[in-house]
Amino acid sequence: MLSSDRILRRRVLGLLAAGPALVALTGCGYRPLYGTSSKGAAASGELSKVRVGLIANRAGQRLRNHLLDRMNPRGEPGVPAYSLSVDLAEARQDLGVRKDETRTRANLILTAAFQLRDLKNSRIIFAGNAQRVSSFNISDAEFSTISAENAARRRSVEGLADEITQRVAVFLNRKPTA
Repeated sequence: MLSSDRILRRRVLGLLAAGPALVALTGCGYRPLYGTSSKGAAASGELSKVRVGLIANRAGQRLRNHLLDRMNPRGEPGVPAYSLSVDLAEARQDLGVRKDETRTRANLILTAAFQLRDLKNSRIIFAGNAQRVSSFNISDAEFSTISAENAARRRSVEGLADEITQRVAVFLNRKPTA
């Protein structure tokens, strides 16, 4: 068994060994996406020019709100340069079957197909799919099951918003400027 001093020494040595690797990352072109450098600021500026379209159903409304919070924290753009449209699909997969054939666990699967359109020429410049799977327990109490399913849906929607925002930001950061 290792003493706490030995563990601390190993961690410090590990950080010291990782230092040169972190410095080397800057030499290979690594830069933070949302940083204050000119490239990072450009990505944040481009994200603020994205108009997020309406998304059907309640989960879609939540997804749109999360996307707006991440892409347009200062409010929707007055003159947007891009339009983001998202189609959201939901499926439920029951798992954990008891001997009496009642379900005890389920997966909630949310899939978002998104398209980023350049509003200057109405062309799709980036498209993709994102998917999140969240599990929840199925209880004998109906209210408990509904609450667990809603919590799983909230987790999935937030994860989808993060992924879509990051993928669009990376695309806009790499997109050549005219």
